[in-house]
Amino acid sequence: MEFAKIIWEKNTPKSVSFDDFYFSTTSGIQESIYNFLVHNDLQQRFSQLQNKQYFRICETGFGSGLNFILTKNLWHKYVINDSQLEFISFEKFPITINDLRKILNSFAELDGYQSFVEQYNPIDGLNIYKFDNITLKLIIDDVNNINHYNLPVIDAWFFDGFSPTKNSLMWSDNLFDNISKLCHNHSSFATFTASSKVRKALQKYGFKVKKDKGFGNKREMMYGVFMS
Repeated sequence: MEFAKIIWEKNTPKSVSFDDFYFSTTSGIQESIYNFLVHNDLQQRFSQLQNKQYFRICETGFGSGLNFILTKNLWHKYVINDSQLEFISFEKFPITINDLRKILNSFAELDGYQSFVEQYNPIDGLNIYKFDNITLKLIIDDVNNINHYNLPVIDAWFFDGFSPTKNSLMWSDNLFDNISKLCHNHSSFATFTASSKVRKALQKYGFKVKKDKGFGNKREMMYGVFMS
């Protein structure tokens, strides 16, 4: 296992290997909420879950864990029954515990991360973390090996990672082909990128793609559903 090499610029963590920021240099929290929680319509979907119903999310790049923490907080706010959230996320280069603590501590307004930091001790392969009725399955491996892990059908996808121009392997046709096999009709997705190459790959493998205004200075982002 190789840990991520991080430097800080503009008070924001940046990958040395991919020369790209982990999140917005102006508002990482709002960026994550806008791109992934809002465009997967999670607030409404969480509030409509029946008792003991499962909801499953899969994320292609765990990074700092910010998307997970925000999803966890949204779940606790809107789910009052015994429904279960399974959050699956891949990460080839996990962040060290010291870097993770520094990143999450930098968000003064962020709640709910301390219990995760206390458990965080990644090893190669599958890591399972429990938080009441939420299970995080953090897979320390290349997301292109997704078909090695016998995953369940996914309700919502977070296509997150470094820019397609910086890390093209995370946005390959082969990956989206494997992802399409883990979808049901109306499995949703959202991603910060509006790359035409990514859009064409998504459409090729059965996703109906829509565009919306991107967060901050980004012109556009994409979201949509799988239609078999």
